[in-house]
Amino acid sequence: MIPASLSLLAYCIALLGALRGHRSALMAGGIVAVLLHATALVGDLFADGLLLIGVVDALSLVFWQAAVLTLLAWRHLPITALTCMVFPLAGLAAIAAAWPEGAQAGEGIHDNALKLHVGLSVFAAGLFTLAAMQSLLVAVQNRALHGAHDPPALLRSLPPLQSMESALFGALWLAWGVLSAALLTGIVFVDDLFDQHLVHKTLLSVTSWAVFLMLLWGHWRYGWRGRTALRWTWTGYAVLLLAYFGSKFVLEELLGQRWG
Repeated sequence: MIPASLSLLAYCIALLGALRGHRSALMAGGIVAVLLHATALVGDLFADGLLLIGVVDALSLVFWQAAVLTLLAWRHLPITALTCMVFPLAGLAAIAAAWPEGAQAGEGIHDNALKLHVGLSVFAAGLFTLAAMQSLLVAVQNRALHGAHDPPALLRSLPPLQSMESALFGALWLAWGVLSAALLTGIVFVDDLFDQHLVHKTLLSVTSWAVFLMLLWGHWRYGWRGRTALRWTWTGYAVLLLAYFGSKFVLEELLGQRWG
């Protein structure tokens, strides 16, 4: 609980640095925050060589990845604006995952191949989360550019809209590639992807994969952008959230099972 609490404090310091325009405080606080968050995650996810990942653990891991990616891509992404969205959620997710839950239901994952599959799945979710937040900034920026009032200072600090959309599609291509790898490892390493506890997750994951494929093809072939691209992005991300977190919630909280 202590590393998670300290990570929340560090995330808040980084957020304050972002709001006040102090890049050094943002970066220093962010680096300390993700390191402390990682320490908390190790304690939450691993026990006796097993990978134990529940709904809240997965959320914490996804937002930790989004925070790390925000820091790593600071030259290419609007780090100040993304920080205001990612860091508070990452800090709260770290606290939620570290909160005492009592005995954990079900069995952990010990097979390294399945750990790779789960790791790729969560990594894809983290990338899509960052892309979804980037798409929100694009939507707000696009609306502000067509509005009658002057945009807030935070929006005026963003790169040009065309650069923001290019960064969005770059993130979507990378996330779709990782999701493709996750689905491929699932086909290879999971005994039965259409088993009772996996069928909904599998079908929704494939649906999300297809939605993002259509978006990327439409952008490449027909130049989809603006509201059309944003609607496809949010649809694909919503389906992905249902695939992973929705199915895990039903299995763990309603059926009392725990799976990766």
